[in-house]
Amino acid sequence: MPAIVKSLKFSFSFVLLAVLCGGGTASRVAAKPPAEPVQIPAAYAGLPRLTGKALVELQTSKGPIVIAVDGDRSPINAGNFVDLVQKGVYTNTPVNRSEKGYLMQVSDPQGGNDGGYKDPSTGKIRRIPIEIIPEGQAQPVYGKTLKAAGIPETTFPVMRHLPGAVGLAHTEKDPNSGSTQFYITYGNNEMVNPRGNFLDGRYSVFGYVVDGLTNAEKLRVGDKILSAKVLLGGEKLQPPVTK
Repeated sequence: MPAIVKSLKFSFSFVLLAVLCGGGTASRVAAKPPAEPVQIPAAYAGLPRLTGKALVELQTSKGPIVIAVDGDRSPINAGNFVDLVQKGVYTNTPVNRSEKGYLMQVSDPQGGNDGGYKDPSTGKIRRIPIEIIPEGQAQPVYGKTLKAAGIPETTFPVMRHLPGAVGLAHTEKDPNSGSTQFYITYGNNEMVNPRGNFLDGRYSVFGYVVDGLTNAEKLRVGDKILSAKVLLGGEKLQPPVTK
């Protein structure tokens, strides 16, 4: 078991801060839970949610990547990811996008680009809504980009696309088309621009890489996520609310 995981049992926030040397990403990962819990709209009751933080390890063609998943600020997107990891959906899933100095993206489990996870309870692809908390607000904007919701472009998301951000991919035209594809940002001048970047406010960040970011940067199209497992926090995954 990695040393980070052993230490994490003592203090989740402390270890993540130590790992990231107190930088900007660390402050996002290790921040205290919001004073006001996220209120999930009834329309999304049929989706799993994560009530707290979890730690996920990806074994890849280029080595392990450890992700701190934040269900305090992105319960639906985080819950979807942890649920898919627990179900083994990402086993042998290929990388379908790799842009040096920018990001890498994982394809659908079957290697396609337009599918996703078919929920056996419905027989349909599980679609996940965009979910972004703007700074200065307690609740997420669901179903719309911040611009479409009328949020000024000068307002950043609480979960920003800092180096190591992990987010849910969706099509350009439909911010609620996400399912299984996710990406990891590496960070360059564009990504750390204090005035924002293309991804902020348009895509949901649900966690940050806390170990193995250099391994993520080495991944190329055709490489694979060999396996994925939840190291800690799996018990915080809540099943869909059924009527």
